[in-house]
Amino acid sequence: MYNRKLFFFIFFSLCFFVSYTQKKSGKLSVSGFIIDKSSRQPIELASIQVFSKGETKNIKTVISDKKGKFIIDSVLAGTYLIKFSFIGFMAPDKELVIESQQMSINIGTIEMEQAGNELKEVSVTAKKALLNTSIDRKVYNVSQDIMAQTGTVSDILRNVPSVEVDIEGNISLRGSEQVLILINGRPSPLMGKNRAEVLQQIPANTIERIEVITNPSARFRPDGSSGIINIVMKKNSKAGFNGNIIGNIGNKERANGSLSLNYKTTKLNTFSTVSIRQDERNRFSNTDRQYFDANGKTSGFYQDNFRSKARPLSYLFRAGLEYTLDDLNSMGVSGSILRNSLTRNDKLSRTFLNSNNVITSQQDRIRNAPAVEKEKDMTIFWQHNFKKEGQELRFEATASSQSEDEKNYYSTVYNYPPKKTVYDNNWVNQIEKNQQITLDYTDPIGDNAKLEIGYAGSFIQQDIDFFVENFDTLLNKFVKNKVTSNRFLFNQVVHAFYATYLKSFKAFSFSLGLRAEQSFVTSNLVTIDSVIKNQYFQLFPTLHLAYQLEKGELQLNYSRRVNRPEGDDLNPFPEYIDPLNLRAGNPLLLPEFIHSVEFGYQWKNKVFSIVPSIFYRYKYNGFTSLVKPINDSVLLTTKENLSNDQSAGLELIISAKPGKKFTSNLSTNIFYNTINTGGLGTVNNNSIFSMSANFNGGITFNPTTMLQFSCIYRSARQTVQGLLYPTFVTNIGARKDLLNNKLSITITLSDIFKTLQQKSTLQTPYLQQTGINSRDAQVFYIGVNFLFGKSSKKTAEEKLQFDNAL
Repeated sequence: MYNRKLFFFIFFSLCFFVSYTQKKSGKLSVSGFIIDKSSRQPIELASIQVFSKGETKNIKTVISDKKGKFIIDSVLAGTYLIKFSFIGFMAPDKELVIESQQMSINIGTIEMEQAGNELKEVSVTAKKALLNTSIDRKVYNVSQDIMAQTGTVSDILRNVPSVEVDIEGNISLRGSEQVLILINGRPSPLMGKNRAEVLQQIPANTIERIEVITNPSARFRPDGSSGIINIVMKKNSKAGFNGNIIGNIGNKERANGSLSLNYKTTKLNTFSTVSIRQDERNRFSNTDRQYFDANGKTSGFYQDNFRSKARPLSYLFRAGLEYTLDDLNSMGVSGSILRNSLTRNDKLSRTFLNSNNVITSQQDRIRNAPAVEKEKDMTIFWQHNFKKEGQELRFEATASSQSEDEKNYYSTVYNYPPKKTVYDNNWVNQIEKNQQITLDYTDPIGDNAKLEIGYAGSFIQQDIDFFVENFDTLLNKFVKNKVTSNRFLFNQVVHAFYATYLKSFKAFSFSLGLRAEQSFVTSNLVTIDSVIKNQYFQLFPTLHLAYQLEKGELQLNYSRRVNRPEGDDLNPFPEYIDPLNLRAGNPLLLPEFIHSVEFGYQWKNKVFSIVPSIFYRYKYNGFTSLVKPINDSVLLTTKENLSNDQSAGLELIISAKPGKKFTSNLSTNIFYNTINTGGLGTVNNNSIFSMSANFNGGITFNPTTMLQFSCIYRSARQTVQGLLYPTFVTNIGARKDLLNNKLSITITLSDIFKTLQQKSTLQTPYLQQTGINSRDAQVFYIGVNFLFGKSSKKTAEEKLQFDNAL
C-alpha cells in the first residue's frame, strides 16, 4: 500500500512540476488549421515547412493531424516563411514575424485548393503508402496490398512487420503469441480460442488497415505481453454515393466476393459491406515418437499419419451510420454479423510398435465434424467536442456474442489385431458474451500539453459444454459418458481507470500514464459443483520519452503488461476429441505479468525510412503449454505458470522508394529468448537466438500496371520442451487498372514453391517426438474489382487515418 501511495504522489507531483516549469520557459510555438477550401473538410498529413527568411534550407517540418491542426514548437524570435503542401493541393506561402515577448501565435485557418490541371495527373498515381512506420507503431494499409483482394486477414498479417503467422494460422508478435488482437479498437469473442481459424475466414478486402503497437500508453488495454494488433474494418467517408464490387475465383473451386456501399451528406454517413467466401482447407501431418521407461531405455515406438479436408463457407455483413447533431455533438451506431460453417473430414492412421520395432497395433481414427460458428456485435457512441479546441468527451458501448456448435462423429477402426469398430460422439457447444463500456476525456493544457483520463469496463461470460457419448453394443444405441461429459462457466469483470499526461518542450516530449485495474474472475466447474474465485488489483504504469533530432527522432518507452488466462485456459475438463492426445486447462493458472522496454530511432529522407528498435521483455508467472504422459499411450497437454521468461531483440524496418517504379519494405527481428523452467522442478534454462525477415516489394510498370511480391522467413524457435524448425514462403501478385481506374483485374499466387510447412521436435524424459505439419497453401486466384460512384476520384479526404482510440 505504501508503494502505491508513493507512486501516485510522484506521478501527480511530476505532472504539476512539468506543467509549472513549462509556463516559465518562455517557449514560442506557432499553431493553425489546414482545410480543403471547397469541401471545408480538414486535411490530415499536410506538410508545413518553416524557413528562415532568405534561406533555402528549412529549419523545421511538421504535419497536420486528423483535424487539420498543426503545432510548430521551439521557434525562436525572427522572421520566417511558412510553406504548405499536400498532394494535389496548394496554398500561398505565409510570412511570419515573431517577437521575443510572444509565447504562442495562432495563424488561423489555411485554405488549400486543388492545384488545377496538375491534380488530374496526380490523382491517377497518388496512393497511400503500403507501410507507414514510426517508433511506436506500424500501420499497414491493406488496400494497397494486391494479395488483400483475394486472400484472408491471416494471409495479410504475414506481410505486416513484427507479426508472424505459423502453419496453423497462430499469430505472434515479436516471437510471442501473447498478443492482444482488437477489431476496430475493441475486443471481440472471435479473437479468443479460435482466432486463428476465424482470421483465416475473414476476407482481407473488408479490411482498411492493420495497426501494430508494441508498447501502448495507459489509455490502451494492457493485455498481451508483446503488444496490440488492431484490425480496422473499411468504413468509407467520401461524399455522395459510392461503392465497389469484388469477385475472385481460385483453384480447387475456391471463390469469394464482396459488395461495399456508402452514402455521405454533410451530417450523415452510412456504410455497409457484405461478403461471402468459399475456401478449400487441406491439412497434413506426420508424427514419429519414441517412448522411454523410468530407466531411460526405449519402451516402444509410435507413428501416425493425419489427413484433413474441409470446405469452410463464411458470410460477413457489417453496417453503420454516423450523424453530426450539431457543431459540438455527434453519434453513431454500427454492427456486424459473421457466420462460418464447415465440415471437417479427418483420418488419423496410427501404428504402435514395441521396443524391437515390431508392430503391435494399427488403427484408424476417422472424424466427420460439421460445425457452425456465429458472431454478432453492436457498438454505439456519442462524442461531445467542447468549444475549446481539442477538448472532447466520448462515450462508447459495445455488446457482442459468439457461439460455436461443433458435432464430432468418430469411428475407430482396428486394423491389427482386427476387432469391431468403436463409435463415439463428442459435441462441443460454446457461447461467449462480451460487453465493453468506455468513457474518455481529453483536455489540451495550453499548446504543448494534454491530459487524458477515462474509464473502461469489460464484462465477459463464457459457457463451455462438452457432451460425450459412446455406442453401447449391448443396448445397440449411444449412451452418454458421464465421466467425460462436462460443463464449465467462466465470468470475468475488469474495471479500469487511467490517466495520461503528455507534454512537450523544445525538442523533448514525454507521456506519463497510469492504469489501475480491479479484476474479478469466477470459474464454475458445474459438473463437479466446484467454484473457484480470484480477484486482484493491479497498477500498469507507462512512460514514453521522445527527442527530436535534425533528421530523426529518438524514443524510449516502458509499460507493464498482463496476459490473463481465458476460459479455455482455466477449464480443467479434458477435450476427448482424440483419446490419446487430450487437452485441458488449469483452474489454478494465474495471470502473467510483463515489464516491456523499447528504445528506437527513426530516420527519414525522400527515399528511405529507417526505424531500428531495441526491445526487452521480462515476464514472470508466465504460462505455457506442457505435454505430460497420463499412461504409456495417452498424453495430456495443459498449461502451467513458469518462473520467468526473458527476451531481448533488435528490430529493423527499412522502407525505400528509390524511383517512381519500385517500392520495398524490409523488416527483420533478431531476438534472444531465455526460459527459466525452475518452477517446474528443473534447473535448466532453455535459450536460443531466433530471427524473422519479411521482404515486400512492388514494381509499377506504368500508372495502371503493378507487380507485387513478398518473401517471409522464420528461423528456429525454442519451446519449453522442444524446438520449432525454420519456415519460408513466397507470394506474388499483379494488378491491372482499366476504365480510368474504375476496374481492376488481379492475379495472385501464394506459396509459389510449396515450401510452407512446420517441423517440430518434443523432448521429455518420457518421450522424444518429431512432427511435420503442412497444408495446401499454394492458392491461385484471379479477380476483378469495380468501383462506382465517386470512389475512383482522388480528393483530400483520401488520406491515411490513424486510429489512436484503441
